[in-house]
Amino acid sequence: MARIQLSIDDGPQRMTLHATLESAGHSIVETGGDVLFTSSADVALRRARDTRVILLATASGVPEAVRAMREGVWGYIFVPLQPGEAVLAVERALASGPAPAEDLRALEEVEIEHIHRVLRKCKNNQAKAARMLGIGRNTLWRKLKKTSAPSD
Repeated sequence: MARIQLSIDDGPQRMTLHATLESAGHSIVETGGDVLFTSSADVALRRARDTRVILLATASGVPEAVRAMREGVWGYIFVPLQPGEAVLAVERALASGPAPAEDLRALEEVEIEHIHRVLRKCKNNQAKAARMLGIGRNTLWRKLKKTSAPSD
């Protein structure tokens, strides 16, 4: 499951969230989590570049939470927490793709990696792999020739 970091000032709220997330199978960590829960918009904005951040917002803080989302925060949940809401937010955040700045590889690198996966699936049959990829066999050959990685 996910590694969750909690940066929440309110003690009872932090304890509730801690117990809820642990009972759902997630582990609570001090640093370097996959998802960060915070009650501070400033912390959320600072950390939004390197992790998925879920901001806890009160009724009066919703406009600030929406502004934070426009500036890169993954999302917010309204407090008081509803049963299952935090767990669902974590699942949705993780399903939304890589964390910000997590997978910024070159397109060519990702393409070659995908080609090699398809080749393995096709047991190195380049004609079959080219059909699966929707490209010509000669195009596949040229793309493979550019790399020095083995095609198995």
